[in-house]
Amino acid sequence: MLDAVFLAATVALFALFALVAKGVEKLGPDARSSAPRTRTRGGDRP
Repeated sequence: MLDAVFLAATVALFALFALVAKGVEKLGPDARSSAPRTRTRGGDRP
């Protein structure tokens, strides 16, 4: 019985963490795409 309670509590904790992360993400500014990078001597490497 304790195993089921522990499993339910763990799943609930992860769900709560996901909800908090989504809320924090919505509070932040919108992400803008960066300008295209110019190629350097290394080819496609940044």
